[in-house]
Amino acid sequence: MNQKLIAISLLFILIAPVATIYLYIQIEKSAIRREIKGKMIASINEEELVLLKFTKEETKIKLRWEHSKEFEYNGQMYDIVSSETKGDSIFYRCWWDYEETELNKKLKKMVAIAFNQDDENRKTQEIFYSYLFLYFCNNPFNWQATPILNIEVVYQDTLNLGVFNALRISPPTPPPKIS
Repeated sequence: MNQKLIAISLLFILIAPVATIYLYIQIEKSAIRREIKGKMIASINEEELVLLKFTKEETKIKLRWEHSKEFEYNGQMYDIVSSETKGDSIFYRCWWDYEETELNKKLKKMVAIAFNQDDENRKTQEIFYSYLFLYFCNNPFNWQATPILNIEVVYQDTLNLGVFNALRISPPTPPPKIS
């Protein structure tokens, strides 16, 4: 039971920051949305609106609808002020929502960073890892124990505790000669 509680706590610690940031951005997004709606209702100049024309089929394919009065087109958010249908074409007079577009971009970037899918962040990490590898992982340490053959017993004494042997180990190669 204790291990399950620790596992659940660790999972919560990993997920909580991402969920909190996502929730904060969604709340900020809805506040900006309400503010813009209020500005649009108060007074809108026709010069500030964007006229977009789509066929009925294109509205289903090219537009990602948030709700009936708001959509995303080519990564930009638009709020519909008025719409007019002429034959197969639909004309939308829209408010180009800069703030919400920027919020969506920030949100996508943060989610990509959280799940390690951000290309810029991934490249930086790869460069950092290759730097660390160069300095700290040159060649794997390949140590093997080898027996020493030249061992002599030079001193042997019997104590009350047992036998003590002093060993003299000669080096595997002779020392260098100084001339």
